[in-house]
Amino acid sequence: MINFKRIKDIREDHDVSQKDMAEILGVNRSTYSLWELGINVIPLKFLCTYADYFGVSIDYVLNLTNNKNTNIIYNGLDLKILGQNMKMIRISDNLSQENVANILQVTQACIARYEKGLVCISTSNLYKFCKEFNVSMSYICGKSNK
Repeated sequence: MINFKRIKDIREDHDVSQKDMAEILGVNRSTYSLWELGINVIPLKFLCTYADYFGVSIDYVLNLTNNKNTNIIYNGLDLKILGQNMKMIRISDNLSQENVANILQVTQACIARYEKGLVCISTSNLYKFCKEFNVSMSYICGKSNK
């Protein structure tokens, strides 16, 4: 289960209101509020923008580490890099796309589209992928080199 508690804590530590954060992310305040409460899962694109804005790692935002890791390689989300990193990890573990599809409970076609950078994997499935393969979400997203 993803822990979203830090989303609120980080925002409040920087004295940013929910309204302002929603504007920064380009969403309604109510949409942002539901992410902060953990009722809805923040989409990966917005999670990356949030982490970039505050200069922290995605792993820190999701409470996977206590290391803020401000050595961000680049801002934003590049689906090609995300897909390449997922594929590299899958291949290094000698797994097929079908194997990974079974782990994430999606189709093999979904994995193929993720790996080609054609569609964005959900935050929940990327979280599950990273936990399964013991890798950093920031690394998978190409935002850090470890």
